[in-house]
Amino acid sequence: MKSAGGCKQRNRSGQAMLVAVLSLGGAILGATTVAGLLTLYQIRATTDTENSAKAIFAADAGAEWVRFDHYCSTDVDPSSANGYRCEIIPGESDYDLPTSTFSGNGVTMQINCYSNTSASGATVSCSDTSMIAAITSGISFGSERAFYTSFSTSTPNYP
Repeated sequence: MKSAGGCKQRNRSGQAMLVAVLSLGGAILGATTVAGLLTLYQIRATTDTENSAKAIFAADAGAEWVRFDHYCSTDVDPSSANGYRCEIIPGESDYDLPTSTFSGNGVTMQINCYSNTSASGATVSCSDTSMIAAITSGISFGSERAFYTSFSTSTPNYP
């Protein structure tokens, strides 16, 4: 009878060892999966930096154009050092909107001008004197960056 009881005990110790090995293997597999997923996210973020930078530069170019269009004209003045003068002529634009696609590199720019500071509702022409806010966005292969520009309603005086 002793041998029958000893046999049952050996089977139980084998089951415990099997459960322990499977549990340990599952834990290692889970940790490896999480580590691989985190590495994948880091690789994606690194490769997306280029597109993010392109989108930022496109949005910045749009914001520069909006400011230029709002405050300046490109009338030629031969007496100035560079041949151009920046006159405060709100509502007049001699400078065309920048191209929406930059040299076929997949970057697009969008410019929306508004007549209220909340930048909501219907858009207005960026040359319109009622324009006081603009949102410019750049998009490059899924990365989108935007700038908000607000203008004071007072007319600046430059020397």
